[in-house]
Amino acid sequence: MIALATSTAFHFTFGLLVTFLGIGVIANVLIVYAVIQALGERQQNQEHRSRLDG
Repeated sequence: MIALATSTAFHFTFGLLVTFLGIGVIANVLIVYAVIQALGERQQNQEHRSRLDG
């Protein structure tokens, strides 16, 4: 186990995993945020239309 922890290849692999998994998590959070914003705007538009038609 000690040899694995000190291996250069392990350090690079672990660093790449952390980097790309972190980027994936950030991208997913931004996508979810954009979807929530779009749904909120859609609801506001529907409420505005119903007041105009009403």
